[in-house]
Amino acid sequence: MRSEVPMLKFLTSTRIVRFLWNEYNVQNSVAEYFLERIPSLEKWNSIEESLELKIENDLILPIKLRILLSSLVKPIGGRIKHVARKIYGNENLPNHFMSMISWTILGIIDEKKTAEAIIKDENLSLKKRYEIACTYCLKNEIPMLWNKLPKKKKIRYFKARGPVCTLPVYWAYRLKMELDILDRRIGEKYYACNSERIGFIHAFVNDNITAFEYFLRILSAEEKEIYIEACFRYLEVIEAESSNDDHYTCDIIYFLLLQANENQRTSIFEKYAYYILKCLFEFPYQGMFLEIERIVQSYLTADQKEALKGHELYEETSIYFVFRTFRENNAQWNL
Repeated sequence: MRSEVPMLKFLTSTRIVRFLWNEYNVQNSVAEYFLERIPSLEKWNSIEESLELKIENDLILPIKLRILLSSLVKPIGGRIKHVARKIYGNENLPNHFMSMISWTILGIIDEKKTAEAIIKDENLSLKKRYEIACTYCLKNEIPMLWNKLPKKKKIRYFKARGPVCTLPVYWAYRLKMELDILDRRIGEKYYACNSERIGFIHAFVNDNITAFEYFLRILSAEEKEIYIEACFRYLEVIEAESSNDDHYTCDIIYFLLLQANENQRTSIFEKYAYYILKCLFEFPYQGMFLEIERIVQSYLTADQKEALKGHELYEETSIYFVFRTFRENNAQWNL
């Protein structure tokens, strides 16, 4: 199965909205938002509303296109806010943050390339740059940053009572070639776990697709089967949550579906079709929702079909674009 290619209209529309988010006054507003100790939802909403008004009042475009562009403001803005918070945490967001963002063809942020750009910013502390590199498993950059860290700062990652489940700690032990020690520490707290399994879980729970891909590659074949199954089971857990605005599990689910073979996808759909479809309500995957819904009809109960059609975002799926037409037979997912 190859990656879907969005239609030109989708690419153009997302690009226009990204340009609007990148305007100087908007960048300043975003930076000011993150200066607040506890940023208010109202302030973020006001930034989004100002962009929607700009599309409505300043862009001379057909009404349908303006509606489409306005519908992309919040999902693209949500991605920007999510990544900024994940990378910078309590650090002040620089005004030039938006210029460091890289985007994928699907219209979402390429977090790996973005992180690679950010760790070159010498205004950030060396410790922060090292930890960002670790968070995104930038294995070429991590050793260089580690070697520049003062010895006192390095020691903190090996404290006996310190955390064992963060990626900066994992990489500190890996660089020191002492992962066996970390595995023992993890085993004392978590049954049948080691650093690589914990890293995989940490990446999945934190919607870190870059780290997720890294740890998936180093798991054994048996471990992959067990843990990938657990990822899809987790969709049932987040189903119970009232809001997933700050979660982008959909990126990892989409990635896993791309990696799966025909038999694996059939097995996955039989058990989790409903929860996968709910994931696809998230931008930018609405464009393939209707096609996949048609493929997995036989795996949905009547109540699930009704629940999907009653979802507040169901009608919005028609606004977006089918990236590639799937055939009736699930085997034809091998595009």
